[in-house]
Amino acid sequence: MTDLSLKEKDPEIYELIQKEKDRQFGCLELIASENFTSKAVMECMGSCLTNKYSEGYPGKRYYGGNEYIDAIETLCQERALHAYSLDKAEWGVNVQPLSGSPANMAVYTALLKPGDRIMGLSLAHGGHLTHGHQTENRKISASSHYFESQPYYVSEETGLIDMDALATQCAEFKPQILICGASGYPADFDYKRFREIADSVGAYLMADVAHISGLIATGLMTSPF
Repeated sequence: MTDLSLKEKDPEIYELIQKEKDRQFGCLELIASENFTSKAVMECMGSCLTNKYSEGYPGKRYYGGNEYIDAIETLCQERALHAYSLDKAEWGVNVQPLSGSPANMAVYTALLKPGDRIMGLSLAHGGHLTHGHQTENRKISASSHYFESQPYYVSEETGLIDMDALATQCAEFKPQILICGASGYPADFDYKRFREIADSVGAYLMADVAHISGLIATGLMTSPF
């Protein structure tokens, strides 16, 4: 039967979900990517949209019956551009990635060849796993397996990214992509200086702002655009 509730169909999973709900309400989450979402978003994510297969882009799908999915995705693109005050004649947006990790990998695979070089902030200094994280003995993230990576660091004195040291590192390592972004960094980013450093070695500049995107949209932090 398809009309049974989750509680009726699978009481064990239902009970675990209720326990997780209680855990979330009883704890203080201090990570941007685990904020409480709204009832409206929950309704959207649990709607009939979950039944539809929509590989491809609006107007260029591999499967039929996507006219309403196309309209929804196009509307989402328009709203994303509006949120960051961007002109659609100058900027494009892909709203399909489920999180920052697959979004980052999409950028890497679009712009790089296997074995190309990337530079991102060290994980221990506030960076993210997907920015090429590895240890001396082991490649940890998928990005470190497919690309050659080297981290940059914050200053021990200030706790901020040492831009001069970064410029020197880039000149020596010559990455194809310089990643500006973090998951645990307490300050804003000097995008202009990052751009200058990337340009000095002919690298793409990639801004991973997944954790601070809301602060950028509201104007509380500098926009990389």
